[in-house]
Amino acid sequence: MTEKAKISSIQLFMIFIGFLHGSSVILSPAASAKNDAWLAIIFGGLGGALLICMYVAIALLNPSKTLVQILQSRFGTFIGNAVAILYIWYFIHLASLVLRNFGEFIVTVTFPETPIVVTIGIFAALVLYAVNSGIEVMSRLGELFVPFMLFSTVIVMSLSLITTQDFTAFLPLLENGIKPVIDAAFGLMSFPYGETVVFLMVFPHLNSKGKLKGVIALSTGTYMIMSLFIFFRCIAVMGADLFYRVTFSPHLIALLIPEVNMESLIDVNLLIGGGIKISICIYAAAKALSQVFGISDYRKMTTAITVFCVVLSIWVYENILEMFDWAQKVWPFYSIPFQVFIPLILLVLSLKSRKKQLSSDS
Repeated sequence: MTEKAKISSIQLFMIFIGFLHGSSVILSPAASAKNDAWLAIIFGGLGGALLICMYVAIALLNPSKTLVQILQSRFGTFIGNAVAILYIWYFIHLASLVLRNFGEFIVTVTFPETPIVVTIGIFAALVLYAVNSGIEVMSRLGELFVPFMLFSTVIVMSLSLITTQDFTAFLPLLENGIKPVIDAAFGLMSFPYGETVVFLMVFPHLNSKGKLKGVIALSTGTYMIMSLFIFFRCIAVMGADLFYRVTFSPHLIALLIPEVNMESLIDVNLLIGGGIKISICIYAAAKALSQVFGISDYRKMTTAITVFCVVLSIWVYENILEMFDWAQKVWPFYSIPFQVFIPLILLVLSLKSRKKQLSSDS
């Protein structure tokens, strides 16, 4: 049974930005470039935009088909299902990593005496409720909460300028050479831009396919601009050295604002992005699993997948330092087949199929 749910352009715009925002503020790979991180944000954003263009092109060449259906169509049923199962693992793994990111954030800055499994379990239960409500409800929640996330980012940014120490902290240019910038840009392409491959399970629900390119271009550009503003705010307030060393820079920025307690606003802001990202990943995994095995309702899969994500999120890291190390050194390379190689093959095969179809029609 095909899900008939539809989402509007503005809803896709909101959940796409929320997904990109996700945990990228907590685990920013661009921070490794220190005061040159703004260059990494630009280069990584341009590279990430190319990846997103590829995903959009695949979706437009295969209208109304999900990633699983595209794989089955281009690779054949057997190989297509095998590759789809790999993607299901990738989506589940990504959801569990983001759960752990936010679990570590909450127990580190807000509830240090609370066991991380309790924090992750409560967050996962809320996400499960949203996923079971369907993609339309998830999109409406994004439409409701993401504007608050964007607005609060601007508010904190404006108030934090009161404590600004040095507007030239991002200089000198390329003080440590170009290599840290390239490394950081590569990490940024994978995280978060390349992770939007998961939206190939969501794009078919857009009620106006002709607006897909414009919506995704606008949301990607908005996120890039927001990332630059966040970087310049953080480095102007904290300086390059502290910006590189601090674990959760948005939280510290909120604490530095005099006479105003903005800590809870930052927490809610990050939880909105994380909630959207985890919800989309679990929804995509459940939907893909139901299509591979011919199950009529993806909701039959969501509870088991969410419980597995919680268990995996606890098991996957020993501590917060390992979490940061994995995100920066392992995840970009681990993601290459899912974000680059397989989508590139799908794009080539889809273009060949379209060319063959046009020549047969003429």
